[in-house]
Amino acid sequence: MNHQQQTLNQNQQNQQAAQQPLTDQELAFDLLYQEKALLSNIASEVLEASQPGMRQVLNDCYLQIGQDQLSIFNAMEQQGWYPVKPAQQQDIQTAKQKYQQMRGTI
Repeated sequence: MNHQQQTLNQNQQNQQAAQQPLTDQELAFDLLYQEKALLSNIASEVLEASQPGMRQVLNDCYLQIGQDQLSIFNAMEQQGWYPVKPAQQQDIQTAKQKYQQMRGTI
């Protein structure tokens, strides 16, 4: 088989793979990561908003997106697609102290 035929075969395989629908799990992961990216982006917008009305609208959007992201995560966890181990109480306290110290340095 020559190089041109190999390239044609590879292109056909790529097109076939692209036409296969995503699984529910793949769609859920994609949606979860899009929500995370949206949260990061809107967080910056909230911090940059100087007009109180706009800041409130953006903050409300941030909170709603956070709830949506959590709902997606919970659904994925229930399906076994995103297993997590429970946080130990010591880990929770360490994280709390860490962020309180960070906040105290500002």
